[in-house]
Amino acid sequence: MPFVVVITGIPGVGKSTITKLALKKTRAKFRLVNFGDLMFEEAVNMGGLVKHRDEMRKLDPLTQKELQLKVAQRIVEIARTEPVLLDTHATIRTPPAGYLLGFPREVIEILNPNFIVIIEAAPPSEILGRRLRDLKRDRDVETEEQIARHQDLNRAAAVAYAMHSNALIKIIENHEDKGLEEAVNELVKVLDLAVSEYA
Repeated sequence: MPFVVVITGIPGVGKSTITKLALKKTRAKFRLVNFGDLMFEEAVNMGGLVKHRDEMRKLDPLTQKELQLKVAQRIVEIARTEPVLLDTHATIRTPPAGYLLGFPREVIEILNPNFIVIIEAAPPSEILGRRLRDLKRDRDVETEEQIARHQDLNRAAAVAYAMHSNALIKIIENHEDKGLEEAVNELVKVLDLAVSEYA
């Protein structure tokens, strides 16, 4: 049976950093898969729809949904042979239209994750500061109020995803004053529990 742990968080919360560090510490053996990277591959294969990953969110919603469905099917095939830790976004800001669900109902039902982990950080100024320091990505500028709203939408989306998959939801806070190590250790506990469930 496919086994998938989804890890999500808005840009700038430290999701990818925490995930990579936790995978080095956990006894669990997961294959790390980045949903956005696979979507980018599919978009390039569909006639070069984008040239850079940060252009993905600017595609029309129907095209994005088509890409999401293709990627979900690829991930399930991987998860049939080894547990997958899926690095993704629960919601994607697509100005000026609004927010796009990372997993529309058809997509979440294909993936059927076992756990959904949300990485959060507060206050919003902390996230804004991290984004401004990350020169490798071309991110849209958001106000602190928009960042707080985006985190609230992520939680709501995770609840909706759990309704369609029976996944357990875990929220991990990554605060600069507490240190990265605490957040990493929390994720390690989740992954260790997940692998015992898989076994």
